[in-house]
Parts: sequence; structure tokens; C-alpha cells
Amino acid sequence: MRRRTTAAVVTICAMLGALALFGLVAGPSGQLTSEWVSDTPRENSVNHHAVGVGPDSDVVLAPVAEVPRDEVTMTRTSCSLVRLAPDDGTTSWQTEMPPEDCVTHALTEPAIGDIDRDGAMEALIATTENALIAYETDSGSEQWRVPLDTFGYGRPTIADLSLGPGPEVVASDIGGDVVAVHGNGTVAWRQSLNETGWERTTVWQSPTVADYDADGDSEILLGSNSGPVLLSATGAIEWQREGGATYTATAQTDDDPAMELFTADTDGVRAYDGRTGALDWEREFTDARIRTATDGDGDGRVELYVGRLGGEVVALDAQTGETEWTTALTDADDTIVPPPVLGDVDGDGDHEVVTALNDGTVAVLGPETGTQLALYERPVPLWTFPTVADLDDDGAAEVLARYGDGRVVALSYESREGPFGL
Repeated sequence: MRRRTTAAVVTICAMLGALALFGLVAGPSGQLTSEWVSDTPRENSVNHHAVGVGPDSDVVLAPVAEVPRDEVTMTRTSCSLVRLAPDDGTTSWQTEMPPEDCVTHALTEPAIGDIDRDGAMEALIATTENALIAYETDSGSEQWRVPLDTFGYGRPTIADLSLGPGPEVVASDIGGDVVAVHGNGTVAWRQSLNETGWERTTVWQSPTVADYDADGDSEILLGSNSGPVLLSATGAIEWQREGGATYTATAQTDDDPAMELFTADTDGVRAYDGRTGALDWEREFTDARIRTATDGDGDGRVELYVGRLGGEVVALDAQTGETEWTTALTDADDTIVPPPVLGDVDGDGDHEVVTALNDGTVAVLGPETGTQLALYERPVPLWTFPTVADLDDDGAAEVLARYGDGRVVALSYESREGPFGL
């Protein structure tokens, strides 16, 4: 090898080494760069409730939680909902909680919206104080709270159930109880899934609301360890099916008016008809996790994106369940992949697939074939899906990674051009 060639190779290797040193590893056509890291550390490696972002991307809220242990002094802000500035991640305000209620599951992912139609955003969160709480996002002050039977795990959902003026908030607790609340904090109805023929039902997933059966009225989909349940807007059971539904997703995939409902658990993925609850198809996967079903590659057919134990992301044809592509991001068999999400991270008007691994990796994939576009690595566990939102209004979404140590990392994606992709 000639000296000039040798020198060039050494220079390139040095550059790549520097990138790795600073936690930035790039794929063949792009790179993820850390824009900011929030100052919200906790003595805890398993924070796993996702960041919430408001509809205008100006409200960014992170639930952070401490783990009680002998060497940690617990305070009223050890577990708190923290508002972060979109431009630099600094803390604007944080809520308080009694230290005795502060555990890893203290706060769910927040829902953000104007629930009382006053022109200002509210944040809704379920907590280990066994309550659904509404906060004003401007100040962090509590607006109201509604008791729950036990603590919530999945994010509350803001939706119009046509039960009164303005939207309602639907929340579930981990014990299988569901509540619908008006924007002023009054309860519209309650339902218990353990009084529907099931016992010891656990609800992990957020409720979702849409007209799933195409009858003109909204329904509520709940996923549980016992199976999926469809409730009417007034809380009545429309149908329920056996089979684990730890994770759910929904989409319209065929020519009939009813939507399709997807569930996933440790055994695999299932698709149901939204009107009848009939099983359309099922696939066996080890520890499958889903959240998003949409036409990600623009081919006119809906894809269902699956995170699979072993570091794999799988895109399924949502109508048939057939595999469109599979991407392996690691060869470690025990690597957990939270549900993949989609977002336009390069600002070209098309979506990319964004996913995370519990080893601290965030990845961007091309939606057509699953090609790896970029990786970001941080040596801290990452247990939940990224939140994708355009924080700086430049047309390209940022990726908010919620790490186990309580910190949030905001990442931006850029395409790389030039020799060797640098």
C-alpha cells in the first residue's frame, strides 16, 4: 500500500474513532447527532415511560423516576413530570410527589391537549398516587385529579367521545379499571375489565379511540394480558377476545369500512376485524412489540412495524401478515426492541422508521427495505420507543430518546454525502 493511501486510511480510521468516542456512529447514508441532553438524571437505570410532546411541539414533558434504595435520599421531586425547553432541554418546571409514592412506575407517558377549551394546553398523567392528574403546562400547577383503583401504566388518551362539550380523557390503571373523564375533571363513567368474565386482568397499553366498527360512533380499544377489549363510548363491552394484547396498533387495511386492530405479546402478533373481533391472521414471534401501522413506504399498502427480541425490526403487510422485510440491528439474542415508530426525520416529506434497542442504541431505517440509515449509541439502557417531533420547526423531526437514567437525548438526523459517506 502506498504511503499516500496509507495516510488516507489512517485519517479516515481516526475520524471514525473520534465519532465512536463521542457516542455518534453513522450508518451508510446518514448520521444522528445529539442536540441536547436533559439535566434530569436519576439513580435509576429503568426509566421507561416515553416523552410526551404537544400538538404544536412547543410542550415537551418527560416523566422521570427515582428508585428507592439505602444510599438515595428521596425528595418530593425524585419522581416528577418535567417540562423541557424544546431548543436546549433545560427544565422549565417540575411537579412534586410524596416520596413514599415514588417508584419506577410513578408516572405514565403524558397526554397533552386543550381539554377544557380555554386555549391553553393541559398535561394528563396517571401516577402511583393512584390518580389521574391534569396539570397546566404553562406552570405545572395541578388542575384536578380523579382517583384510580391502582396506578396507571399506559398513557391517558384525549378524545371526543361525544359525552358532553369538549373532549374527554380516557385512562386505565394496571389492574384493569377504566375511567372516562370530562375536561373539567368530572367522571363520565367507569368500567372494570375484571367484572367482564376475566380475572386478574392487567392493562399495560394506552387506550386508543376511533370509530373501529364504522357505525358512526367512537369506540375504545384496550389491550390487556387477557386479550383485546372494545368498549363503546359509554363504557359498555362491545367485544372481547382471548389472547395476550400487551401492545396494540390500529389501521384501515382493506376495502371494508371497519378498521383492523393489531395486538402483540410474547407469543406473536394478531390482527382482528374492528367490527366483529374476528381473527384475521396471526404470526408467531418471540416477544413482539408494536405501536405503528401505516403505509410507511408509499406503496399503497399498510405496514405493521414490529420490534422483536433479538434486535430485529420487522415490517409486515398489515392486511396479510406476510413479512415485507427484516433488519437485524445486533446479533445479541437477548436484545429487546421497543415498538418502532415513524417520522420524517430528514424533512423530505416521507417517513423513516425510528427504533431503539435496550442496549442504548437509536436507529433510523429506510421504510422500503429496512436499510440502516444511521445509529446513535449511548452506554445507558433504553427501554421505550422514541418520541418523534419537529421541535425547531425546520420541517425535519427530531428524535427524543428516553434513557433509563432519567435523561432525555434530542437527536437530529442528517444525510451524509461525499467519499466514504463522510
